[in-house]
Amino acid sequence: MNESSSIDAPVDRVLEAFTSEDFARRVSERAGVEFKSLQVDGATDGAFTVTTVRAVGADKIPGIAKKFLGNGMTLTQKDSYGAPEADGSRAVETDIDVAGVPISAKASQRLQAAGQKTTVDVSGEVVANIPLVGKKIAAAAEPYIGRAIGLQSSTAEAWLKEH
Repeated sequence: MNESSSIDAPVDRVLEAFTSEDFARRVSERAGVEFKSLQVDGATDGAFTVTTVRAVGADKIPGIAKKFLGNGMTLTQKDSYGAPEADGSRAVETDIDVAGVPISAKASQRLQAAGQKTTVDVSGEVVANIPLVGKKIAAAAEPYIGRAIGLQSSTAEAWLKEH
């Protein structure tokens, strides 16, 4: 999974969005999932983490995974932000876990400062440790995660214009 997007705002403003509960609720709403919680640990002027929990209904789960996920799933996303670089850019390590099943995702993100813009580059993979069908489930989930990352960037730009 590799995604890239651009946000018409500097990195520090992008971080305002990515650490806001209001923003997380908006992204969840636009994705059609239920926002549960957001917790920021640490000061955002250094290294810190953001943990977001969302519930995904059965209607949003790829067909091949429905057998294993039943009526839906709870996703916990932990974004570990590195300290800012000289130009304000940030490296972010993302871990996503699905409660109750052996499915997870790991990604590396880069929030690259480009003056009054921020480029968001993401690469990662979905892992499903389920005998016989794990690779198929992971392959089916990756496009959904890619779209979610793109949705986060487009929502950030609109949210920042309002705030």
